[in-house]
Amino acid sequence: MTQRAILRIHFHHGGNEDLYHQLLTVLDGISPRWQPQPPTAADHDVTGALKYFDLLLGLCGCGVTLLEGASLGAGR
Repeated sequence: MTQRAILRIHFHHGGNEDLYHQLLTVLDGISPRWQPQPPTAADHDVTGALKYFDLLLGLCGCGVTLLEGASLGAGR
């Protein structure tokens, strides 16, 4: 069984619920594998896109921390 890579995304929307729902709609357009974490976050399953995250984050020299203590990005 493949371990899932879940990215928690925090939105800084100033309490605007309409904007929060628009941001969730954007996530749904990327992948149907996400779960809202109101009022300001969402968990997004990026397991199938890890190689793209490695490439993108390596190019910008930054990294992200995935849930469950896994890390991804430059210096990995």
